[in-house]
Amino acid sequence: MDAANWQMPLKNPPELVQAGRAVHGRRLKEEVFHLPELWCLHLYNYHGQLSIDGREFEIHPGRVSVTPPNARLIYRFYGESWHAFAHFRLPSRGDLVPIPVVQDFGDGYGPLAKSMDEMAGWLPSMPCRASVRLWEILWQMVNHPFSENAPRRLLHPALSQAIREIEVHLTESLLIPVIAKKADISHNHLTRLFKLEFGVTAEGYIRQRRTERALHLLVHTTMAIKSIAVEVGLSDLHFFNKTIRAATGHGPREYRVRYATVVA
Repeated sequence: MDAANWQMPLKNPPELVQAGRAVHGRRLKEEVFHLPELWCLHLYNYHGQLSIDGREFEIHPGRVSVTPPNARLIYRFYGESWHAFAHFRLPSRGDLVPIPVVQDFGDGYGPLAKSMDEMAGWLPSMPCRASVRLWEILWQMVNHPFSENAPRRLLHPALSQAIREIEVHLTESLLIPVIAKKADISHNHLTRLFKLEFGVTAEGYIRQRRTERALHLLVHTTMAIKSIAVEVGLSDLHFFNKTIRAATGHGPREYRVRYATVVA
């Protein structure tokens, strides 16, 4: 954790275990919680204090918190206090996203609380739908206007157009001058935009997206490796093998054996 964020793997949906509303502070003014395997999400409508492994955070109405597995949580209440909660698991692998430990949702708190109630209502009969709603909520927290992680600006229109062109035609031969022409921008300007936004050239971005799609297909499908290479626009099998090894340290077959979620 940095000063005020957790690093969460949010590329794939969480598994919601329990959700609802809880009332505290009627008898005990301080309660201690420890969930060895589960993350916790809380929405507050009261004033109080939260200690996470000795770090102190103020609770106010409209605030939202996320706490990690195995943390020692101490809540201090000033009277009867209710909050909406969700306990969930996250996948062990995936791109990490910074999410605030505590943030004020302001005018967005009401809609967020409604989403939490819907999620809790779906959990008994539609657990997958409830988990997807939780996933939406977590991404809202990442991208909320008051969050320091929220996007500060929109993508340049030409860059957005170029990305759409790449995503739609990823399996085909992609030529940067052609993409630039469709985006109504020069090749050099498009390259500068990719470097500024993603830290790589347009060619590097295409390679990354092809690699990401290939890894997804290796792990989550039983497609033949040669078919996957063609599917992601890297039909030269030797180059495909080299690309996967450079990205993961493993060849395609070894990567599939290690991480596959389906059995061929």
